[in-house]
Amino acid sequence: MPRYVAVFVLLAMAVLVAVGFVTIRRDVTSLKTISQDNILWTASQLEIEFLKFQLSIASLAVEPTEERLQHVHERFDILWSRVDLMGDGPVGSMMRQYDEGYHSLELIRDFVWDVDEVLAALTPQSSEDIQTIIDQTRQLQNEMHLYTLRVVRGDADASAAVRDRIQRSSQATALISLGAVLLSILSLVLILRENRRQKEIADLNRRNAEEAEKSSRAKSRFLSMMSHELRNPLNGILGPLTLLSEDNLSGGSHRLVSQAKGCSQSMLNMLSGMLDYAEIQDGRFLLRPAPFDPNQLGKSIEAALDGDGQVCAVTFAENMPERIEGDEERIRQIFVYLYEYLLEATGAETLSLDFGHDGDNLVGNLKVLETTPAITWKLDLLMGITEVAPDQVSADALRPLIARGLVRACSGKLNVVEGDDNTQTVRVVLPAEALETNRMRLHLETRSFALATIYKAALKSENVTFVSDTDSEPVDMVLVDSTSVGEEHLMNRLREQFPGAVFISLGPPDSPDFFDDIVETPNDMGQLRSSITSRMAS
Repeated sequence: MPRYVAVFVLLAMAVLVAVGFVTIRRDVTSLKTISQDNILWTASQLEIEFLKFQLSIASLAVEPTEERLQHVHERFDILWSRVDLMGDGPVGSMMRQYDEGYHSLELIRDFVWDVDEVLAALTPQSSEDIQTIIDQTRQLQNEMHLYTLRVVRGDADASAAVRDRIQRSSQATALISLGAVLLSILSLVLILRENRRQKEIADLNRRNAEEAEKSSRAKSRFLSMMSHELRNPLNGILGPLTLLSEDNLSGGSHRLVSQAKGCSQSMLNMLSGMLDYAEIQDGRFLLRPAPFDPNQLGKSIEAALDGDGQVCAVTFAENMPERIEGDEERIRQIFVYLYEYLLEATGAETLSLDFGHDGDNLVGNLKVLETTPAITWKLDLLMGITEVAPDQVSADALRPLIARGLVRACSGKLNVVEGDDNTQTVRVVLPAEALETNRMRLHLETRSFALATIYKAALKSENVTFVSDTDSEPVDMVLVDSTSVGEEHLMNRLREQFPGAVFISLGPPDSPDFFDDIVETPNDMGQLRSSITSRMAS
């Protein structure tokens, strides 16, 4: 409420200031108009020009010459212009207002019109006409003087009225300014009061946020500690169970051991997922993207779901790249959690998992072949479409909760797609850039298997593939041990067998012409790798 009052006070203050400004501006404009028009000066000039004309005509009567007559015409032209000024514009309008009821200006106008005709034919010897004009000017002299006095009194009254209005406007403006100052003070008090209240609220919110943050960190630390504490004994259980499963146990005992091992592994995976979810909530979760083989991802998912790879069979689309970049471990966790979650409501025979790639994203489709009420409820819970409150987590929703969190952390999307054949597919789209694989195909020709094994270990790389003599695919590079027997015969055979390949001698050969490059000291594995790598880059 104080905020609205402050706004109202500011608006009222602005209105008062605007009213005071308009009032003063109006009065100043009126005073400026009076000063600019200067009616008194105009009326005085009219009387002065009339008197000058009267003087010039009197001089002509005393000294009847052409020069005096010319002077009379000049003074009459000036008087005519003064009289003509009374006809138009704001000055003429103001001058006529002072003459209302007296007709002095009409008399002077008529006089000018009459004299104009006489002056047109006047000569220095026209003494009668000159005397007539002199008599007429004497009759109008008093009227002109009285008109000037009326203008003087009217102009003084108008100036006094404007001064009075300015004085009243000044007083009103002073009161308005005082009111504006008081309103400003009141508004400032209200704003300061509201600011203090908002500051108290902000301090309270900050304290609450700090307490909530402390509580969240405490829960995260507790969850992390419990996860570590529980994983240690679980690892202690899994080790003996693995050793026990390798013994010659009876069918029933082996089944129980496998069941205990699977439950322990599932619990270990859930503890890792809970720790990841806590890191996601705290903002400490970090992705570790790296190049990986999608086929290895499929094998790791199969191994996590069943040791024999029979529970889940992962398939791949034909356009799947050989290598993509992403966090393989997090992607594996997402699909393992989703598969285990859906497996609780249906059988393994009704679930299928396949992967594809759309150019920028890894697309995983977990298809449910049979739709039942149980699986429908599971899918709703997976997508968060349930009656469970947002701050509550049911026991069944733990795996999908972690899976959704991991999908968001990977900047991916999770949705359910209904098929035309009464199937439903959980589709996960995760950013995973396809990587170009420029593999170098190498053939090793050495005197012994042991030496070939050493060279393969030194040159082992994801971009290198070693081929045998029976491989029909083209070979990029042939590495030949220089100590091989029968070098000329051997090189002719290799040249014929691997046309277009680059031949490199491992050690100084007897016939360098057979080779495209020579590695002087093949025992230096660093030099060998550097030489082969430079050849691969070129």
